[in-house]
Amino acid sequence: MLPKDRILHALHAKTNKPSAQSGISSALLSGGTWAFRQQGLSLQEVLEKPELGAPALIAINQLVKSDIVWPGSGYHNLLVHIFGGKIKFRPQGNIDVIEPAFAQVTEADKIDVSAINRHEWIRAIRLMISQVNKQIGNEYLIGTSSWGPFTLAGQFYGVEKLMSGLYKDKAGIHALLEAMTAVCIAYLAPAIESGARILSIAEPTASGDLISLNHFEEFVAPYIKKANEELKKRGAYTTLHICGNIRDRVHLAPDMLVDLLSVDYKVDLALAQLQLAGKIALAGNVNPVLLKDGNIEEIVQAAKQSIVEAGRGENYILMPGCDIPPSVPLDNVAAFLKVAREADVKAS
Repeated sequence: MLPKDRILHALHAKTNKPSAQSGISSALLSGGTWAFRQQGLSLQEVLEKPELGAPALIAINQLVKSDIVWPGSGYHNLLVHIFGGKIKFRPQGNIDVIEPAFAQVTEADKIDVSAINRHEWIRAIRLMISQVNKQIGNEYLIGTSSWGPFTLAGQFYGVEKLMSGLYKDKAGIHALLEAMTAVCIAYLAPAIESGARILSIAEPTASGDLISLNHFEEFVAPYIKKANEELKKRGAYTTLHICGNIRDRVHLAPDMLVDLLSVDYKVDLALAQLQLAGKIALAGNVNPVLLKDGNIEEIVQAAKQSIVEAGRGENYILMPGCDIPPSVPLDNVAAFLKVAREADVKAS
């Protein structure tokens, strides 16, 4: 079975019963800047010379064999830059927001999403997606990602202002979230045309560690659903990743039109499987810090434990609990992903 077929099987399984297959799916969640570092490249170098990106991603994936390859993933803060925010490239790794794009929430009314398509870095990302898809898209599922509307709102307006507005300016925040949903769709939809078949929306600011379930239901879920509805109309599979503790909102994922829910180490996989009841696929949840600092024996054991906790379900994909740091050793990633393909792991 091809890697892409393993992933598609999990996405279509609609059951969390133990898989009868000899191996299950395994993939990174993003890993773009990590792959570039393995090739001695920085993200900024790749954006300025996009012809370097696809060969680097393909070469590294030939070594680690992630069933999903994610060109363009992890660069989400570029959107803030396009609309006037200040960013800073890390020497190795992703991008930091130095200053939000808006001083006032009403500035969102002036957003022209067509500016996304005109930016040279966005065109570079879409070129990478296209090149990776043309070369290995028959074998691997190709994807990309973006911040979701709520996290974009924090990046554009400032997280403190966003959180305050949930109580003091609900109408303004809803208007901001409508604008951010349009930005999210405008960024991701053309990636489908470039060859991305699975799109990941990341909402770290919507974690249970930061906002209540009530606020999630009012300010997050409707906008993720709206974005996913538009993306699925164009033929894409949708992934949602939320860092931190989301145990009280796992059950909402199917209603948000999510095909794959990715969870981190704070979420119990067995409980998540119970809540999802096989309606959608589940991924996670090995701590990326372990991949960075642990030895291969520890990493293999953690991967096996996640598979067992997920019941070795047909709908389960072994993934790290978040994007991996750029300094994670290559051998650790290869060993981690190999567990799902080859290990005879029995569910308890």
